[in-house]
Amino acid sequence: MTEKTSTIKILPEPNIHGLFPTPVLFAKFYRDWTKEEKEFFDETAKNTTHNTGNLTSSNRYVLDHPAMKEIRDYYQFYVNYFMEKVYAPKNDVEAYITQSWMNYTKTGQYHHKHAHPNSWISGCIYVSTEREKDRITFYNDKYHRLDLPTENFNTFNSSSWWFSVGTGDIVIFPSYLTHMVEQTTSNDTRVSIAINTFLKGYIGDEHSLTGLHLQEQDKSAPQRTEARPENLQGGY
Repeated sequence: MTEKTSTIKILPEPNIHGLFPTPVLFAKFYRDWTKEEKEFFDETAKNTTHNTGNLTSSNRYVLDHPAMKEIRDYYQFYVNYFMEKVYAPKNDVEAYITQSWMNYTKTGQYHHKHAHPNSWISGCIYVSTEREKDRITFYNDKYHRLDLPTENFNTFNSSSWWFSVGTGDIVIFPSYLTHMVEQTTSNDTRVSIAINTFLKGYIGDEHSLTGLHLQEQDKSAPQRTEARPENLQGGY
């Protein structure tokens, strides 16, 4: 490709703004795992379900266990932070953790490209990962009118973007954001705790005929579910 040259000089330098960006939060858990947490991790790993490319804990509410209370509280803090900074809701509404599960990706395993239906904000905290080899990849699924190959990738023209992740990292993002885990080359099993959330409180407004009161789900209520391991989603 020939180099583009111009004699036109523009002062000051023009600015290009990114309108309507997709927010992704990165944070860090502040300490090492406790003895009780490690024991719970090990016990949970004994009962898993095959996912697409990796393994998922059979326990779908791991953060409800007493040993996980501080991790859950820390998770909820960043969900609240994300809600406040990104959505800044006018009404009394908040996101609460619904399901939470552990993911296990062994050497050579992966997890397919997916999003999280029936959830508002999703997230992941990495229990054991190797930053030099482990990463999460996000995808831009918007329709592109023209296919224009690029020689310099950036956040405007890329169809995917990956981040390295290490032990203790926390990632929070909108549940609609498509993501995947590529085949891992680490010799150690990649372990993470993932969450889904939903809203409770008042959303919309009466004047626009969108008002809706949402209550937190009762986990003790009977639920009709059918396990379909081949359709499970949520590995990181």
